[in-house]
Amino acid sequence: MSSATNPPRNVLVVGAQCRDGSRLEGLEEAAQALHAALVNPRLGACADRGGDSLLVGTGLGRDRVVAAVERAAQAAQRDGGPLVLALLGHGESGEGTPLHLVTSGRENDPELSNVAVPALLGGVLNHPGVSGLIAIVDTCFAGGAVPDSSRITAGRQDGSVQFALLFAATAKEQAFDMRLSTELVRLMEEGRPGPEEVLKLDDNLLDRLSERIQGQQPGLSSFRGTASLGAPLWLARNRAAGSGGPLGPIAGKAVRETVQRIDPGLRLSTEEEIAAWLKVDSPSVNGASWYAVQRLRELLGELTAGRKTLNVISTAFGTALTEDNLRLAGMLAGFPLDFVRHEAPRLRDLVEHAVHHGSAAEGSQRALAHLVAALAHITGHSDRLPEEVIAWAEDLELAPAVNSRLSDLNEQRDEVQAPRLVLVLADEGTEDVVAVDAWLLFGRAVLTNQRFPCGRQRNSLTAAMTEAISWAAPWANIVGRPLQHIDVAAPTLVLLDCPPEEQLVHKAKLGVNYVVTTRWSGLLTPPAGMTVDDMLQVGERLLASLEGGACLGPTWLHEEHLTALEELQDHLSNHGRGQKVWSLTSTPETDWEFIAQELLEHTPALVWPRHKDISDARLLKDSVARHWQALPEQIAHAYRTQLSGTSPGEDGLEPLATVRAAWHDTHWQVFCQRRARAVVRAPHETTPKERL
Repeated sequence: MSSATNPPRNVLVVGAQCRDGSRLEGLEEAAQALHAALVNPRLGACADRGGDSLLVGTGLGRDRVVAAVERAAQAAQRDGGPLVLALLGHGESGEGTPLHLVTSGRENDPELSNVAVPALLGGVLNHPGVSGLIAIVDTCFAGGAVPDSSRITAGRQDGSVQFALLFAATAKEQAFDMRLSTELVRLMEEGRPGPEEVLKLDDNLLDRLSERIQGQQPGLSSFRGTASLGAPLWLARNRAAGSGGPLGPIAGKAVRETVQRIDPGLRLSTEEEIAAWLKVDSPSVNGASWYAVQRLRELLGELTAGRKTLNVISTAFGTALTEDNLRLAGMLAGFPLDFVRHEAPRLRDLVEHAVHHGSAAEGSQRALAHLVAALAHITGHSDRLPEEVIAWAEDLELAPAVNSRLSDLNEQRDEVQAPRLVLVLADEGTEDVVAVDAWLLFGRAVLTNQRFPCGRQRNSLTAAMTEAISWAAPWANIVGRPLQHIDVAAPTLVLLDCPPEEQLVHKAKLGVNYVVTTRWSGLLTPPAGMTVDDMLQVGERLLASLEGGACLGPTWLHEEHLTALEELQDHLSNHGRGQKVWSLTSTPETDWEFIAQELLEHTPALVWPRHKDISDARLLKDSVARHWQALPEQIAHAYRTQLSGTSPGEDGLEPLATVRAAWHDTHWQVFCQRRARAVVRAPHETTPKERL
């Protein structure tokens, strides 16, 4: 990249803030973001001189700003390269008077208290040894910053200098919200499709700024003194250009397939060529259908989104990315196993897969949002996204999707983040389980899912569960953590008759190798006469009771409440639904499945004896009370300890092995809510884009 190498480029960004009611909101952030982009080796490629290249504050004063500019000009003289000078703040100008940058901190101060911008720029242009000056003026009336032409052409350097001035508004026009600086940063991060290695300060750049900046008219003034000065001035490296061309194999294939549907002889291979063709040619050219051309327009939007995404995340996350965490990012984004499992995908491949094979639901580009959230999570940006990523998300209207996914990935109960498998035993209204629906979660984020059919025989259920666990293992290996937690949701009859932790999987009981949490599936498939929303409300009330401190432990039912279903119903009618966790020390002799169903409808959480009854009910109640805050994991731990014959110690844990629990907590409530909203599908299992 000959035009983007030596001599070094120097930079000074000045952000002059005003006091009181004249403060400019966002000025400090805009100045810092512009400086960061200009000193980024992949973008502006300017030398970062620390405090000498960024000056931001209130009441900076004329002398301090002029001195900083002088030091920057001397650095450019020493290095023999151009200077990029950005002036952000409040501008003042009268009829026929030059622009003044308010450095005093107060509006309407005398002109001598502030900086006359045209004179300042003219002085830099005539500083010996400065080969070029790029000035960015983001103030009101910024067009008044243009120096007198004689200062450029007939000054001390005799016109042997290059000059380009980007100004935020005309000399008689206000500017708003630091829009010039903000959009310049976005343009640098996105790049421009095409082979150009750099973003030039030309009409094309001005057109793109004008399209983005509303309410004011940005402008460009330039001068090139002699041909011996080398390449023209440039703003930043073009992130969209690359040695392998602007498109990767996935996007290239999408372009070829879409273009051929319009005309087999049509040759379009880049984003720029497609945009030019759509701008010039009629949709009916060569008899192409309106639908095929419309699909090409959609593809152009996808290519644009992919380019913007690749450039922004390369800048924001690139230095922290490795092959392993690129593979992990693909998994956390919900991409197919075959895509991420074997050879580590390139960043471009991940972006293009998200854009061209992700969810097309209402054009939401959910897969793209999931990928960026995964990269942020992996690279340590869980609490705060980089500013350029925030701007990207707002530009593509993906901020809510990115924020939600990042929150889901961050939500992890365990100290070590690991995947969690949910197995839903589906009976579909029959008395037998007909399938095991497996869902793989990370935090609260659903990564992927798969259905495993099974027959009516009991060993068929075990086989389907075994197959589901084997299916999840490669995903866990990508994370690099063992699969430890499995939720098993079952309808009432199966819940009572087939303890999931007792099922043989890979020649061992499931509860030996995994922490098994048993769930009641009534919030997914409600009983007759109730809706999903009815049951979700019961779950919400129970969580509110648990979190509010009103429920300090389970409520133990007496035998007289269990003698008949009518007795239980009468007892439950005196208690609000979802206000208690009910527990039993013995199960009734008859109608146990109906009584259990009634209890589970009243509260999704239930504790009951593993066998017919408990030999020492008092000891059990004491143990449950002691370990209440650690249930249900402690029940699973006690069960595993009992099977292994290990001494339980003196913590009162042993009695917990004699009970089972259908448990309800926030994780299960969130999962059921999302299933109810039908938004938990992984990207590759959603309806694919219509290919015309």
